Amino acid sequence: WGYDVDGQASPPEGERFASISSGSGHTCALRQNGTPVCWGYDVDGQASPPEGERFASISSGVLHTCAIRHDGTPVCWGYNERGEASPPANERIAFINSANEYTCALRHDDTPVCWGRNEYGEASPPEGERFASISSGLNSACALRHDGSAVCWGGGHFMPVGIGTPTPSPGQSIDGPFSSISGSCALRHDGSPTCLGHAPPAGERFAAISGGGGGHACALRHDGMPVCWGNNDYGQASPPEGERFAVGRVGG
Repeated sequence: WGYDVDGQASPPEGERFASISSGSGHTCALRQNGTPVCWGYDVDGQASPPEGERFASISSGVLHTCAIRHDGTPVCWGYNERGEASPPANERIAFINSANEYTCALRHDDTPVCWGRNEYGEASPPEGERFASISSGLNSACALRHDGSAVCWGGGHFMPVGIGTPTPSPGQSIDGPFSSISGSCALRHDGSPTCLGHAPPAGERFAAISGGGGGHACALRHDGMPVCWGNNDYGQASPPEGERFAVGRVGG
């Protein structure tokens, strides 16, 4: 649901997916067998995944897309002016998150690696850290340590802190603990959300959350019911009524 001028909110009929990732003007998903399917804006090839590939996960950025093969090698396609679709050679990745002209990932030993645009330091994660999860925003990225504390790097006024505190200095730790972080939002261990910008509804507890880059966020209650808030100019914060979704499958 939401803005659909390029067909990014019109998935192909009759498909069944294991996971899905919404970008800016395009969306990509993986079938149960790992084959990718994308739709929407494709002027730079971001919605044209390589043929014959099967992936373990996929992440749609603004104008590029990255995925991880089952052997851990990253593969990217689409816009590559800043190197965002050119992952470093010989890497093995466990988790990947595409953003605006850069990409961040976690290796199997939980160390971060980023590539692409680095104008604000967004592709320069702190050295010596190991993370449980990572989230790439517009001009900055945040990650969660295994103790639930968050650390961010990069800059710009869209710092994806998502935890109700002032924008931190690059590399500054932020009090948690949190169980997950996505874009401009995070969840505490009790499921309570906190976001930068539009405040989430009071008293809610969620199982998963995704902070969109367009001033809105969506989350899933533990029963799979979706709740969205923030900018709703195109209906992006108005999920269909009566739907329930797979908890833990929501992502940016």
